[in-house]
Amino acid sequence: MSLMQFMTVFGGLAIFIFGMKLMSDGLHHVAGEKMRSILQMFSANRFVAVLSGAAVTCVIQSSSATTVMVVGFINAGLLNLVQGIGLMFGAHIGTTITAQLVAFKISWIIMPAIILGLLLSFVPRPRVAKWSETILGFGFLFLGMETMSGTLKKIDKALFESAFQFFDCGLVDGMIPVLPLLGAIVVGMIVTMIVQSSSACTGIIIALGASKLLNIETAVALTLGSNIGTTITAQLAALTANRVAKQAALANSLSNIVGVTVVCLTFLIPCNGQPVFFALIDAIGGDTARQIANAHTAFNVFTTLLLLPFIPLFAKVCEKLIPVKNSKVKFERLERHLLDTPSIALTQTSSALRQMLKKSWKMIDCALNVYNRNDEKNQQVDRQLAKREADIDDRQQAITEYLSQLMTRQLTKKESEQIPMMLHCTNDVERIGDHAELIRAIIARLQNDGLKFSADAETEYDDLHDNLAEFALITLNLLERPTAELQEEADRQNEKIQSMLNRSEAEHFNRISNGECRPEVGILFLELVEEIRKIARHLENINDRASMFYGKFPDADERI
Repeated sequence: MSLMQFMTVFGGLAIFIFGMKLMSDGLHHVAGEKMRSILQMFSANRFVAVLSGAAVTCVIQSSSATTVMVVGFINAGLLNLVQGIGLMFGAHIGTTITAQLVAFKISWIIMPAIILGLLLSFVPRPRVAKWSETILGFGFLFLGMETMSGTLKKIDKALFESAFQFFDCGLVDGMIPVLPLLGAIVVGMIVTMIVQSSSACTGIIIALGASKLLNIETAVALTLGSNIGTTITAQLAALTANRVAKQAALANSLSNIVGVTVVCLTFLIPCNGQPVFFALIDAIGGDTARQIANAHTAFNVFTTLLLLPFIPLFAKVCEKLIPVKNSKVKFERLERHLLDTPSIALTQTSSALRQMLKKSWKMIDCALNVYNRNDEKNQQVDRQLAKREADIDDRQQAITEYLSQLMTRQLTKKESEQIPMMLHCTNDVERIGDHAELIRAIIARLQNDGLKFSADAETEYDDLHDNLAEFALITLNLLERPTAELQEEADRQNEKIQSMLNRSEAEHFNRISNGECRPEVGILFLELVEEIRKIARHLENINDRASMFYGKFPDADERI
């Protein structure tokens, strides 16, 4: 092979991989809004999970992207292990669509696709521009394939065969020799681990097969290894995830290892002078490129159908191999692998914000209880206020950093508008936590000086506390499932609290003026009333924004 041929082949490979990535990214951007609705289907059963996994992978053209997404879902607590395994099995089937596409001989479409994709890129509408990426990627995918195949056909076949003689799986007496078979599987596995794309590796194999540089047996063996190698992406994604996500990544690898083992065992079963698997591929028909693509699809469909009834058992095996050390699994709501699916990342951020508000309110409730409801349980929380405030600060920083990373992704107009509102809400929740220390300090001054509120003031204080607790509960419910009814209830509760605060201030001034309350006590009571007013304002701010950023994302939103 001359240097120019070498450069042309690898240049074609680069164009092929670039086209595949461009097409995948374009499809992902166009269909990204559908991901959340598809996710809602996953919980139905394992059969629906397989279909959903296949559908998602067909859309985004990458099983690696799907499996990484699944690892993220499990790590965030959105899926259980059985659902995750079903999705990964479906992804194995969905990824074969790329091989089927590149096996077509449609070189005539290359230039029209590139021209059309380029023209669409000049259309100012962002959504059209994303379709241009998909069409351009489609054109580059076949251009790279055509470039590789055209150059490989000119290579001296004898020279290539001598280089691959140790991995030649050609039939000997109707059987595939064992050592070359294992060698080819290992080569396919290692190459795919390096490239981290089974579609790219299969594309190369199809190009070599179409150029008559590989026989069908060697090509299939390399493809089998590629199916094992592609699972490395999920393994890498699960390195920092919880143990359930690690179990899912292990299941992904084991399923392909089991599938490859079973298919290799079928090579021992003769049929019409060749292994039964190849007899099936021959019966389907097609040229070498089509046969390789069909073998890739047949393997993944066969493996999925074989293991589908045993998914629960498969899950238990993985749970035994990677046991959960603690009874409670820690889920990472702000899962970084979900950033590539912004609608789900935003939903996860809302969940993290709700947990943060729960903890902030727990601090406020504790601080207010110290005056006259300070039981042993409340005292335990009171001793942890400083630690809890530091935790709230850490959560605020985590959400802010997560949203900052999300802003670097390509977002819809709706999604981009939600991020500033979420940041404002996060700041409001953090400030609510800050008021706990201020309330605690005011009550400490009362207790240190041996002061008490009047009976009327204590009744007002308890009423304000109870109504503020009701307002906080409504806010938490709004963050979870915003409805017009809840929003109206929040508005009514806010008006009620504001009215109570104004009335309490006025009546307390009267008590001070009439000598019913000592001025030093009255000032501290008014300071507490003002703290409650500030907390109510922060809750009001959150309520006002909640209905705007947790509604259903419109499918027609354009990307910016």
